[in-house]
Amino acid sequence: MAGPDAVAPRRILVVKLADIGDAVLATPAISALRRAFPTARIDALTTPNARAVLSLCPSVDRTIDFPKALFDRPRDLTHPGRLAALPRLAARLRAQHYDTVVLLHHLTTAFGTVKFRALVRATGAPQVAGLDNGRGHFLTHRAIDLGFGARTEWEYGLDIVGALGVDPTGARPALRIPEAARAAADRRLAAAGVHGPVVVIHPGVGPYSQARAWPAARFAAVARELRATTGLPVVVVGTHAEAASAAGLRAVDGVVDLLGATTVAELAAVLARAALVIGADSGVAHLGAALGRPTLAIFGPSNHDAWRPIGAAVHRVGERPFPDASALVVRADIPCAPCLYTGYTLGQRQGCARRTCLDWVTASEVSAAALHLLGQN
Repeated sequence: MAGPDAVAPRRILVVKLADIGDAVLATPAISALRRAFPTARIDALTTPNARAVLSLCPSVDRTIDFPKALFDRPRDLTHPGRLAALPRLAARLRAQHYDTVVLLHHLTTAFGTVKFRALVRATGAPQVAGLDNGRGHFLTHRAIDLGFGARTEWEYGLDIVGALGVDPTGARPALRIPEAARAAADRRLAAAGVHGPVVVIHPGVGPYSQARAWPAARFAAVARELRATTGLPVVVVGTHAEAASAAGLRAVDGVVDLLGATTVAELAAVLARAALVIGADSGVAHLGAALGRPTLAIFGPSNHDAWRPIGAAVHRVGERPFPDASALVVRADIPCAPCLYTGYTLGQRQGCARRTCLDWVTASEVSAAALHLLGQN
């Protein structure tokens, strides 16, 4: 639902304070903005992690860091050093004279709504577009928030820019990998004796919710099956922090270990060479799908209808045939899943103790889905 007629913006601030996967899902909306307003300046206020992704988006002119994690709880505002940083940020934003703010967030909690309202007010922008779930009284241009999963997150982004009169038809992610990053990725793979296509596996899920993590031993079993069946090299990617939990996977014969060895841009270059990308519910799977690579993402407690990779179809364990799509979400169809990001609430961040929704996703099911994607692509 649009607000008053939008005035064509000249200076736009996109707010996306999230991690790598969420930044990827924001890129179709940003690309639609650029197509609609080709001469406007588009800046993105984002986190350090997401900045690495949005810096690859040619529709973004400049990124601005905001350490969101330092202000996630009300008591964080009592820290003198953190509190002092807020007026400086406000002054910096006000000095840019933004005429439009695009808020790519749900107003899920009362505290979060207060933060976003204060941030928007600090910009002084007369136009503010965002999702309204009943808390969006400060928005001038509204898209209706129907709850998590009623629309995918990237579709919600298009709804928001649509409230500004932007035509979202055909909007897709647009990421440009620097040549230096491609060259660095090629050198790393060549040093490991890899020169052709690869299968990329990312076993991690990032710090937000470990409940989303599929057992590392099953990733190792999938790697062994794909090595034996296809002969393709398997490249393991992720952060240094994920290395210990991936020890079994790293030990599989023919696996190339790039954990902690790449920048985000170099990671994108590795993914661009992939015949298949396999990951849990994480940013790497989103990045692979956005780059147009066949992608398989394993979902458990998180809401697949909200956060499935762009273009992904949903495959439920045991169903045959597999969907005809370039990307798949593999999940167990049980009544209690998803339990994270449901309706208008965050739900259970750490899932339940049993994690049945992930336990029912077997290595053989994921291997079969992976071979299906390799076969059709």
